[in-house]
Amino acid sequence: MIIDPQIVAQAKAFVNALKLKQSARVPALKFSQWQQFMSTVHAEMSA
Repeated sequence: MIIDPQIVAQAKAFVNALKLKQSARVPALKFSQWQQFMSTVHAEMSA
């Protein structure tokens, strides 16, 4: 899988918003980008 830095940054921003109990938006993603986004979210939530 090719890592897209923009997807990683969006996922980290999403997790940070969740952790700060702010409103969090999932960006519009292509279906092929969804796995990378969710994998990054999972990794950040576990950390």
